[in-house]
Amino acid sequence: MKSFVSAALILASAVALAPAGANAQEACTVYRVQQGDTLREIAERAYGQDDYRLIWRANEAEIGRNPNIITVGSVLRLPCLDGSMPEETTTANLVPAEDARFSFVTANGYLPYTDESLDQRGLITNLVQTAMLRAAPQAPIEVVFVNDWSAHLEVLLPRQSFDASFPWTRPGCETQGKLTTVELYACQNFIYSDPFYEIVDGFFSRNGSGFENVIAFEAFQGTTICRPEGYPTSHLEENGLMPPAVTLVQPTRAHDCFQLLMAGQVDLVALDTRTGEYVMRDLNLAFEVSENPHLYSIQPLQVALLDANPKSAELIETLNTGLRRMLESGEWASIVSEGLRQQPAMSLVN
Repeated sequence: MKSFVSAALILASAVALAPAGANAQEACTVYRVQQGDTLREIAERAYGQDDYRLIWRANEAEIGRNPNIITVGSVLRLPCLDGSMPEETTTANLVPAEDARFSFVTANGYLPYTDESLDQRGLITNLVQTAMLRAAPQAPIEVVFVNDWSAHLEVLLPRQSFDASFPWTRPGCETQGKLTTVELYACQNFIYSDPFYEIVDGFFSRNGSGFENVIAFEAFQGTTICRPEGYPTSHLEENGLMPPAVTLVQPTRAHDCFQLLMAGQVDLVALDTRTGEYVMRDLNLAFEVSENPHLYSIQPLQVALLDANPKSAELIETLNTGLRRMLESGEWASIVSEGLRQQPAMSLVN
């Protein structure tokens, strides 16, 4: 629909001309592809020569095997002149499209909720976009995938490069438990939409480890728990499962947690149960790993917005209004049912 600026559906051919107003690129920065961009012209603007192979090799996982086609909204890391790579949080060029009234940022790999390999780019992506359409059909929006969850709240929203990020769980800001530094920062700087969906956060362990059937969280104390970086840990805190009671390992991907589990380097994986099922299937671990059926937490998935952003008050009201209309009409249930039936091509998210 015209109301949406879809970063995943518009393709730029390598033989197309770049628009006159394209953002300037520099080496050693992170750049988001604009409509009409080509790798050759990005290289010319960044390095003064048209050999695009350096950029392609550094971003092949993002671009794919065909350097002649790049996707508008893709985030490319432009190598430094000395051959090193820029930090993923070097985001000076990650500005929203000029015709987007509201801009959202999310990331790949959180199945089945957000991933560009999925229909509608994931269940939560579909719910957020539909909520905006139902409440403000004339307000153009964009959704961009930046595969660095921590950068969303630490860099992109504070700089107002984007207006909102999803999905997140609001920390227990009113609880008496000790908040982590990240959670305290989130409580002080962000506001959250109404919940768009609730997940079950559970615990996975190797069969025969003894952890698969325990019935008290205290039994997990003294263990090494893997929780992917950027995932909230408030439910671990609430159940006494944060350092020093446990050792917490936080790699970048859920896949990494299960690989560490199988290597004997961690005892437990703390993860959304549905995401865990996807990863276990992808790694062929269905007969080697089990989810504990007794110990889990219910967590809401919400949209996070910077409290200081002048757009946030209007945007959060629009999101909540659209969500209420979807719930009342039954559209929310239909989208969720369809989204949970998706079978993603797992090779695309490794």
